[in-house]
Amino acid sequence: INDNANCCKVKEFPVPACITGNQPCEIYDLTVVTGDCHPDSTYTITIDFEVANTTNASFDLWGNGQYIGFYPLSALPLIIEHFPNNSGSNSAYIKVCINDNPNCCKIKQFITPACGGNTPCEIYNLTVNTGDCTSDSTYAATINFDVVSPTNASFGIWANNQFMGSFPLTALPVTILNFPYNGGTNDVVKVCINDNANCCKVKEFPAPACITGNQPCEIYDLTVMTGDCNPDSTYSITIDFEVANTTNASFDLWGNGQYIGFYPLSALPLTIAHFPDNSNGSNAYIKVCINDNADCCKIKEFAEPNCAGANCHIYDLNVQTTGCLCGQFFAVLTFAHNGGGSGGFDIVGNGVNYGNFPYNHPQPIILGPLEGDNTTFYEFVVKDHEIAGCKDAFELGKIDCPESPTLEIINPIGALHLSPNPATTMISVNATLTDGVVSGSGQVLVMSTDGRTVKNISVGTAASFSINIGDLPPGTYEIVLETERGRLTGKFNKI
Repeated sequence: INDNANCCKVKEFPVPACITGNQPCEIYDLTVVTGDCHPDSTYTITIDFEVANTTNASFDLWGNGQYIGFYPLSALPLIIEHFPNNSGSNSAYIKVCINDNPNCCKIKQFITPACGGNTPCEIYNLTVNTGDCTSDSTYAATINFDVVSPTNASFGIWANNQFMGSFPLTALPVTILNFPYNGGTNDVVKVCINDNANCCKVKEFPAPACITGNQPCEIYDLTVMTGDCNPDSTYSITIDFEVANTTNASFDLWGNGQYIGFYPLSALPLTIAHFPDNSNGSNAYIKVCINDNADCCKIKEFAEPNCAGANCHIYDLNVQTTGCLCGQFFAVLTFAHNGGGSGGFDIVGNGVNYGNFPYNHPQPIILGPLEGDNTTFYEFVVKDHEIAGCKDAFELGKIDCPESPTLEIINPIGALHLSPNPATTMISVNATLTDGVVSGSGQVLVMSTDGRTVKNISVGTAASFSINIGDLPPGTYEIVLETERGRLTGKFNKI
């Protein structure tokens, strides 16, 4: 207070994230546009989204629970030509996650296209917004919904089993000025496409407080969507709910009897990255209560995901290249793993499935030959064949191979002929001279591209001999043969 140093107050408060720089990664404005249908029951979709504070330049995509692939953010908007059909359901969903960040994900539900013209009529997204009460125990209610494949251009509305009339779909949203009160805390609305008893939707909603007088706090529309399994046998869930007449701006959450935490209602929908596994093997459940109100709670039971392979871990994926040969190269892949499923692992990348392998397959794994066109951006993903989310990725980038390389050097006095080339364990060498064959013994050096000698051996017959190269790492090497007639050289690739 002015002119009063004894009447002051100090308050410390957090600096906003926009200035501290610690704002978390977030995906937003996720959109899905459906396209043409295909004979195999798939269809085309185009997805796009924005991301703030991304932790990676790539993202993973799932469709209806099926892992689709790994893409750079620069590919957005992304077209998926063959999006999997959701087993006859009218709705589908996608999930996108910034690569290697399970806390930066987004799920989007959308309506599947009417492929083949046999998609049944379905009403969805039915909402009721209550308004002013009247003196005759009724109130205003605005009703809206979406519909796919309607069989009629109009629909009927029932309020607590009382028919309120028919309306054209073009009139949506429709406001019923005298929605009848049922006498309890909740009322019920039902909508049906006219002349189609199989295309209806029912919604229960809280009656407005202005008509109930003292409506209690109530949690409703509690939903649980399960996500990926974690190595510690937990899994992620996303919960959401509505609350009427809340007595607090926060809620408490329990999972399988274990207290998880205290959250603001503004955090909904809320993702729990490590939801505890229900070790007795039965269905899992959550309990939510408005904070400090034991009478305003809701329990939801749900089926746990199959996390039998939650301890699966694929890591330290590394991909190296061999030298180029005729504009092509080989990719040499190694990785570590534990806890994998019985179906082995898949190697995919750039829209190519390089195959399924058992975990005891010898490493390194050689892929190729691949085009070194300096255009293709090579990326490789090793993923468990059965366990979603158990994977690792490696971005190799663009590889530039000269158009006319030579891996066998012709010398003035003769040549070394190397086979096979590329080789894995043994390489055979035949030496010839321009005026005949090499005779006698010789000294052989095997040298790496940086000029180091990695092998130095003597051969009794210089005209033809073999070298064990199984202990050498993948790469390009030069062989130098010293004979009494002179020096012969040649190059080979080890894969």
